Amino acid sequence: MKIVGEKLETWAQSQSNIHDKDLFVRSAFNRYYYAAFLITREMLGEFDAKWKHTPHRGIPELLEKALKPPVMHQLKKGVRNNIIGDGEMKRLQQNLQIATSELAKMLRQAYDLRIITDYEPETAIVVDENVLLLMSYKLSSARSWADQASKYCKIIRRVWKDAGLD
Repeated sequence: MKIVGEKLETWAQSQSNIHDKDLFVRSAFNRYYYAAFLITREMLGEFDAKWKHTPHRGIPELLEKALKPPVMHQLKKGVRNNIIGDGEMKRLQQNLQIATSELAKMLRQAYDLRIITDYEPETAIVVDENVLLLMSYKLSSARSWADQASKYCKIIRRVWKDAGLD
């Protein structure tokens, strides 16, 4: 999906007609969102098959609430059984907290912007020199959503594995 977003972004930059530019910008934002969403959904499906079917809007809450309890339970069990130390548990807990919170925050923002791109055509894009914006979001920043999702998912997978849940 990211590669499609990049191509759409390139096309958007090359359009002289503002209406055409608007359409390509909206589509590029959309593809960038879906790239991050699909990366996250794939990870969640690895942990629990039913999580793969979570609606878009529900994924941030799943990351922040449903994902943590099994990990925390397993980490505490590991400490009780002297498999990991208390310091290691706290480190893993902190890594999970940061990764899930940041991924959830990014997905919420990307989803909200996706809704604007799809359902609010009256919200115009802004062209500021070569920078393409919708609301205050730069299209060039959206390009990194998939990479950020991959980074956070990698951390979450590592904590999941280190907790003994793989």
